[in-house]
Amino acid sequence: MNKKELIRQSATKIIAAEGFSKTKIQEIADDAEIAVGTVYIYFKSKDEILDYIFESQHKRINQYSKELDQEDIPPLEKIKKILKFHFEELQDNPNLAKVLSQEGGGILENQLQGMKNDSFGVPEIFQKMLNDSKRKGQIRDIDTEIFGSIIFFVGRETAYMLQVKGEKDKYYQAFEELITFIINGIKK
Repeated sequence: MNKKELIRQSATKIIAAEGFSKTKIQEIADDAEIAVGTVYIYFKSKDEILDYIFESQHKRINQYSKELDQEDIPPLEKIKKILKFHFEELQDNPNLAKVLSQEGGGILENQLQGMKNDSFGVPEIFQKMLNDSKRKGQIRDIDTEIFGSIIFFVGRETAYMLQVKGEKDKYYQAFEELITFIINGIKK
């Protein structure tokens, strides 16, 4: 694993435990077992590290979306697959779920670019699929921009809530219920 990714993983762990404002670069370096100066080779600030955490997750979802675009499957099935992918990512990495949920809020003007890309980019992926479903007559006439955001944030917050409550055994059930709720709510 390269050092930038090692720093990202350590930062995710520390920020999840202590919160962004209390996290120190030294703690991240110590957890990664590297010198503080090495952290600064890759990142100018703690803000840049947080931004990279968001940007990395955004890229993973975006890449998966592009892979799905190559498959000949209905748009609603793509939505299910992306939600499942994102849900499993957060289930497998509770620290990431906590950081994305805890640190992703706030005033949009104050957010870093990776955070903005995540907050807008992933809902746009859902919006595109909803528009495709709408064109094919699979869903009712909905505001796809708003519903794209709803799908994204409900999925993320549900994963986080289950992490906080320690209800890992309920993940599959919650995921299935969430998908059913969303799809039944927009189908024709």
